Amino acid sequence: MARDPSPTGRQEARDRSDSDWAKTQPPRGRREPSQRRQAAATDSATVDLIDWLSENPSAIEHIQKVGDLLTGSVISTLDERFGGSKPREARRILTDHFWCDLLVALAEGIEEFSKAVDRIPEYVTATIIKSRNDERSSPLSEALVALAVQTAWEPIKNMIRATGVEELQRTCRILAVLICPAPEDHAAVQNGALLPLAKEGMLEISRERLEQVFPAEWVRRLRGDLGGA
Repeated sequence: MARDPSPTGRQEARDRSDSDWAKTQPPRGRREPSQRRQAAATDSATVDLIDWLSENPSAIEHIQKVGDLLTGSVISTLDERFGGSKPREARRILTDHFWCDLLVALAEGIEEFSKAVDRIPEYVTATIIKSRNDERSSPLSEALVALAVQTAWEPIKNMIRATGVEELQRTCRILAVLICPAPEDHAAVQNGALLPLAKEGMLEISRERLEQVFPAEWVRRLRGDLGGA
């Protein structure tokens, strides 16, 4: 749908999403949103992501590569090791949110990796100072060492990022939302994919709909990620 140069399919999906949202308006006085209303809200967010993809064709290719990896070599390996005489049954079990769990966990792992990367200058500085002290080399101020390390680190870090770590993280998150059979029932997708994606690929109306159907703590974290917007 995102690849289609015609916006017709995307507009039809948005119209369906808006219609489903309108049909699930809760009765007056009822506070808890129905499952259908939660589904309508996540559908709205999904349509936003598809629109975003239509404007970012390179992201579509990244998603296709990850999707091909999962449906190709990963499935083949699992079939070989765990499929036994009934590979179709083994595959069916994995449709219970396993693949979106995998993608969200990969995205979170990439985030932890990125945080660790940001701590590298501190580690390098401490290592240099300790090494020089241990070898009784001429002492250098920590400020000087830290500045040298930081100045050298910035272009090196850019080289790492040029390999696409952040893009891969976004790819996993979007694909998790798109393939999840019911994001409204899957906390990992809500917290690990929808939440971080809200600030870059969703319209305000979809964010507002998500706020109406998800818990207050989730909404607080969403608004926090958006800088309190």
